[in-house]
Amino acid sequence: MAGSNHETRDVNVRAVTRFGLGLVAGIILAVFLMWYLFDRFALRETRRSPRPETMAASNPRKEPPEPRLQKAPVLDLREFRAGEDAVLHTYGWVDPEKGVVRIPVERAMEIVAKEGLPSRKEGGGK
Repeated sequence: MAGSNHETRDVNVRAVTRFGLGLVAGIILAVFLMWYLFDRFALRETRRSPRPETMAASNPRKEPPEPRLQKAPVLDLREFRAGEDAVLHTYGWVDPEKGVVRIPVERAMEIVAKEGLPSRKEGGGK
């Protein structure tokens, strides 16, 4: 042991190197096999599924199936909010037969602030 600087009996460098090279070769082989497999799957799916028809070429007046995109979302939102504002800020009938009406929110808050909310009687009866 006088001239030796490392242990020569415990580790077989050739076996470890061969194992490492075999592992790298196996990984590379697996990557190429997966690439081939996915390419075959894509080709098979392309053959099985029919080509989608272009709507403009087949029938320009036919609308796409639901749900459709909005043609003018900004205008639609503006109209929606205007309708909501009209309901919140105007008087109107909710049910004319029963005499139920709606009043503007601001007016309702004024009435509640002035008169308060109705309360139940102490008797517990309805």
